[in-house]
Amino acid sequence: MPFIHSSLDNTLLHYVDYKPAASPPRFQPTGDAAKDHSKSDIALVFIHGWPMSHQMYEHLMLPLCETYGIRCIAPDRRGFGKSDWNTSDSKDVTYDTFSQDSIDVIEAAKLQSFFFVASSMGCGETLLAYLQMPADLRKQCRGFIWLGPSLPFPLATAANPKAPSRSLWDMILTGIREDRTGFTRAALPGVFGIPFNIGIEVPETVLQKFEGIVAQADVLAVERCVQIITNRDFTEDLKELNGQDVKLLVIHGDNDQSNPAEATAHLIPKLAKQAEVKIYERAAHGMYLTHAAKVLEDILAFVFGK
Repeated sequence: MPFIHSSLDNTLLHYVDYKPAASPPRFQPTGDAAKDHSKSDIALVFIHGWPMSHQMYEHLMLPLCETYGIRCIAPDRRGFGKSDWNTSDSKDVTYDTFSQDSIDVIEAAKLQSFFFVASSMGCGETLLAYLQMPADLRKQCRGFIWLGPSLPFPLATAANPKAPSRSLWDMILTGIREDRTGFTRAALPGVFGIPFNIGIEVPETVLQKFEGIVAQADVLAVERCVQIITNRDFTEDLKELNGQDVKLLVIHGDNDQSNPAEATAHLIPKLAKQAEVKIYERAAHGMYLTHAAKVLEDILAFVFGK
C-alpha cells in the first residue's frame, strides 16, 4: 500500500496499486478462462465518490486484476481512507487540490497508458486532472468511464432544476453533524436503490462494510467536500473536453435519485459530444455495486474493444 506526499502541501496520500501476478496462475472463478490482458500496458485509475474511499471499488478491482490481468490504481482522496486531509502548510482545499493529488499519484505509479474510472464527485476530479496535467501525461490518458457522475453541476439552478437542491445538501450535512453513524445507516440503502421497489437487495454485511468506509473519513473532509461539490460548475470544463482525442463512457442508473440522469448523464453529451451514455434499468446511484457484473462487462468492452 504505497504512500506519497502531495506536491502542493506535503499531505500524506495513500493509494493501492494492484498488479497482476505472472505466477502462480491467478484465480479463475469458472472453467472458462477469462481473456488475459496482462500483456497490455493499459492501467485503470479508480477515483472514488463522496464520502467513500478506494474500498468502494474492491469488488471491481480484484477481478479486473486477478481474473483479467489489468493493473488497477486507486487513491484515497485526501481526508478519506488512509489519506490525511491537510498539513500546517495547506491552503484551502478545492477541486483543483484533488485533481493535483490525482496527478501526483499517476506520476508516482509511472503508468504508460491509462483510463480513469470514477464515480459521482470523482468524475469532476478526473476531468480537471486531465485538463490540468502536463501534455505528455495527458497523451497517456486514453479515456474516462464515469459512473453516476455529478456533472455538470449537482445543485439545482433555473437552467437545471432537476439537480439536487441546496436544502437537500444542507439536510445531509445536518444529519452527518448530528449522528454520522445513524445518518449513514439510514441513507446507504437509498444510495443502492433498495427502498425504490426496483428489485434490488444488498446483504446486510455489505451495507455494514460501506458504513465502515464512511466511518473512516475525516469528519471535516466529509463536510468540506459537500461545499466543494456544490460550488463548482463543470459546464465550461466539459466544453473544453469536447473534441479532445479521448474517449468517454457515462454509465447512469435510471433510478438514481441522488443525481438524476436528466440533470447529469443526459446533459454531458451536449457539452462533450464524444460521450457515450448507457442508462442501466432498475439501477440507482450505487450501480457500481448492485450491477457490478454489467459494469465489469462495460469497462472491458470500452477499454479493450468488444
